[in-house]
Amino acid sequence: MKANAMDDVQELLTDVHHGLALPEDHASLSTCIVIGSYKYYHYGCDKFDDRGWGCGYRTLQTLCSWIRLQKLKDNEKNVNKVPSLPVIQQGLVAMGDKPDTFIGSRNWIGSFEVCITIDHLYDVPCKIMHINSGRELQSKIPALMEHFQQFGSPVMMGPTFLGYAYQFHSS
Repeated sequence: MKANAMDDVQELLTDVHHGLALPEDHASLSTCIVIGSYKYYHYGCDKFDDRGWGCGYRTLQTLCSWIRLQKLKDNEKNVNKVPSLPVIQQGLVAMGDKPDTFIGSRNWIGSFEVCITIDHLYDVPCKIMHINSGRELQSKIPALMEHFQQFGSPVMMGPTFLGYAYQFHSS
């Protein structure tokens, strides 16, 4: 599955986490952020109307952007481009995860689909960290901080009712 030219979109914002103000009491807090560059993919960024169903796809594209840029920075050759939404759907069908009717649908993708797509395209394994409530998130903060310190990649977190946090590791 070769991805098409999504990362050639010029209007995308880069490194949106830079320049954000820290909380007023930041001196007493530990702060960890993404290390390395990425492009922020959002609804409609490629003139494809995915409002209401494309959040998993756009987060996947943002994560793919980070992985791609790190691999290119490390002078790796033949790094896949960031996949478009149709290419993501075609890939999930080709991998046997989805039926043929998935192509062209407005069906959501979740943590499992994000993980297998990243592993398939970039040979980067992913870890899913289950978090069942906001209260439980507190106990996962050390693991998230360790992730940012060790790997630096963005993480994807689902809404509380889904209870997932995603951790992506660069090799």
